[in-house]
Amino acid sequence: MAPCGTLGIVDASPVDDDASPASAPVTPAQRRSTEMLRGLRFGALVIAVIAGVWAWQQAGRYYHVFYLADDELLPPSPSALVLPILVWGGYGISTTSARPNRNQRNIASLAVAASALLIGVLFAWPWWRKSQDIQMSYPALAQLAVAALALGVAAVADILIRDRGNHHAKPRSRRIRPPRPTRSATIAAVLALAVGAVTLALPAEHYAAKSVQVPAAPAQPVPESLSDSATWRRTIQIPNTGDLHPIGGVIAGAAGPIVITDHGAMGLDPSTGETTWSYTRSGNLVTFGDDYCWKEGNAWCYAAISPDLSRLVLGYDAGWLGTPLVALDTTTGEVVFEYIYNYDSMARLGPNIQVTDQVLRAGRNVLSLRDGSIQSTLPYSTFYEYENPHYCGDRNIKRCWKYPGPTQGGHSTLVYGAICGNPSQPENIEPKDNHNRWCALLTAPDDDPTALTLVDAVVPTSRDAPEYVGGWTVRYADPDAAFTELSRHQDPEEVDTLSFPLEAVSLDALAGVDDAEPVALGSLNRPEYNRSTRTLAVLGAAPTAEEATVQARFDPVTRTVYHVDDAHSALSGPGYLDDLRLSSPQAQEGIDLVRSDGTVALHLDYYSEDPAQEPYYTSNDAPYIVQAPGVIAVVDLHSAQDSSSDGYRHELVVYGIG
Repeated sequence: MAPCGTLGIVDASPVDDDASPASAPVTPAQRRSTEMLRGLRFGALVIAVIAGVWAWQQAGRYYHVFYLADDELLPPSPSALVLPILVWGGYGISTTSARPNRNQRNIASLAVAASALLIGVLFAWPWWRKSQDIQMSYPALAQLAVAALALGVAAVADILIRDRGNHHAKPRSRRIRPPRPTRSATIAAVLALAVGAVTLALPAEHYAAKSVQVPAAPAQPVPESLSDSATWRRTIQIPNTGDLHPIGGVIAGAAGPIVITDHGAMGLDPSTGETTWSYTRSGNLVTFGDDYCWKEGNAWCYAAISPDLSRLVLGYDAGWLGTPLVALDTTTGEVVFEYIYNYDSMARLGPNIQVTDQVLRAGRNVLSLRDGSIQSTLPYSTFYEYENPHYCGDRNIKRCWKYPGPTQGGHSTLVYGAICGNPSQPENIEPKDNHNRWCALLTAPDDDPTALTLVDAVVPTSRDAPEYVGGWTVRYADPDAAFTELSRHQDPEEVDTLSFPLEAVSLDALAGVDDAEPVALGSLNRPEYNRSTRTLAVLGAAPTAEEATVQARFDPVTRTVYHVDDAHSALSGPGYLDDLRLSSPQAQEGIDLVRSDGTVALHLDYYSEDPAQEPYYTSNDAPYIVQAPGVIAVVDLHSAQDSSSDGYRHELVVYGIG
């Protein structure tokens, strides 16, 4: 028999040259069973160590792992694993001073097994309940449950081994065999390790993400004009969870359209509309930072894509644990990296992230989009100099607000936020115009994120914050004259009738990364909010804000300006395509793509996969165009009566044109 302190699977027993007459001899069957217990003890201890280390690593990646709400049952802390160890250790100490009887052995075994089982259940039950809530494997708890059970198995096996050593012959010779594993011990250890490995893998596999990837292929150019009809149609069913605005939409990727749903994303073949790559998991997507995203189901609210369209970042809701961020290659669907973003939630704001062509900023950490490695961590003091009171006081602006930066920054520039206000609000005068008319951007190069630059005279949209498309925004061409003119007008209706020389400016140029020249847009009023377009749309002056119409569009790729007055002569190009107005479908009448002069450029027949003859149809969101490599996609998210039940269903219909 092995000495009491031996926990390995090897047979290091001394040669039994002589036996004590007070003890019964060891039979071959007893020796084999003892060796199996040694192997079981070894395998269980290895699993316990692996599970404990894994739980420790997961607890370090997530915040508040062992915190639940006040009205919920708290799981035990990892220190609860000490209980079976204490019982086990107490029994081991008692065997050194006196030989325990069978009753003591049984009581010790039962106490260890019961305590390990109880602690395992106390870890496993909260894991199951919280995993169901967040639809992902809750970290650490399942591993700690396995560690508790493995410790219990190892302890019971050790107690039985010690008991047999106390009731069988004791060797008197000092001649020791070299340590060697036995067959019985090896088999038992392998079985224990296999069972433990499967038990550890099952919780993670239960909520594992599903990913389909494809080889990289050359990207096609974006079509410049419409074809005569739709070349393909694709319908995607979205489960009806009772949401008035289900998550569903389409954005442009590097190789074609990308569909965003509430559980992930998938790429579409621009030639056929068939799925190329996909990534889905059980959890729900979160919105990124934009206040208006709480009111709309726009795909841009749930996905951050780099300006060069090569990387897509999704975030999943894990409650107070944080937000698991997943970076995908938009050409192949490959998971580039995953990162747990822990952030302090603000009212009506989701995680504050931003992507450039090279980096992902998640809070204070700046990560490489190539492999997810942390490039730098911003100090808390970085933004103190640019807090609202200082800037607004210098500009003599009474009311001033700070807005988070966009999810898409410049190609090589981070935009930390915008400080916006209204110059027409002097002290001691009640403001009449509650809209922001003037903003300053806080920018920095993405390879030197603490080299901050505050850029003045940026023009906000009617939603009080700047508009960003393709790494460009809109600025007053003559800041001093614009500020003076805005300061003279208190009435918002007067401001809506004003025209200012505006220009499109590169975010990289504002941060000093490159020397791209501003592009004159003309004498206009302000940009329009629309994140689904390829161009920057700028509104002209109008009697009221509601009557303002787009008068010019700027294409960041070619750096050209498209004026609406050119509609009759230019029936192609990104500006012309973005300027098409899509009619909201009524019943089964289909969708009209209407030019700015009121003529119909293309009619799309109503399409649905529902077999009902007269399905009830209402549009949740107006259809829109996505200009993607290889295809112009018309996207229509609608609800229809389900012919197989009394409820309704959501359909995302994508038409491939061009």
